[in-house]
Amino acid sequence: MKRFTEYLQEGITDKKYDFRVKIAGDITKENETKLESMLGKFKVSSFKKSATTPVQQFPLDFPNIQNSQVNIYEVTLDYPTTTFELTEYLTSGLAVGRQNLVVRKPGEPLEEYQSGEPIRQGEKALLTDPDYKESPNATFEDFYGDKYNTGFVKELNDILKLQRKARGEEIPTEGDAKYNIDVAQNNNSPLNQAYDPRK
Repeated sequence: MKRFTEYLQEGITDKKYDFRVKIAGDITKENETKLESMLGKFKVSSFKKSATTPVQQFPLDFPNIQNSQVNIYEVTLDYPTTTFELTEYLTSGLAVGRQNLVVRKPGEPLEEYQSGEPIRQGEKALLTDPDYKESPNATFEDFYGDKYNTGFVKELNDILKLQRKARGEEIPTEGDAKYNIDVAQNNNSPLNQAYDPRK
């Protein structure tokens, strides 16, 4: 029968932990070697420099740094750790400021967003399709236009009448007048009714 520690060791050794280490600014070969040796604490399975970005005015992930390049390292570790723990460990060991070093997991939403890959492979954005092929059976009259607006206003008036009826208020009836000025009492201008001091 296996001991608990043997089961635990088997579970740990089978799993790999991927991280992406980003360092803003120039990095020397000595610092690169030191970075790899420091990660040896977590038993490095793979370590490679995946990219060096061109100098950017505002590099991604580094809001406090301007006009700098970013060195990106893909790291796979055998022992578990967190991005926060790695960031603290590497910044203190490499004597790099926290604003110059970022550690992320490759599957994080921010990393997916920065990758620039389209959400759907091989398709354009839905709003650029003037024929709306994704919804071919849509009846647009149900969602906008004069017919829709007339029905919407009628529905609002019906709701208002029901609310007034529930409160016990008197519901005004529609008369024969199409416009407000068609009623005789509304034909007199307020200026005509005003007091004239000359009289």
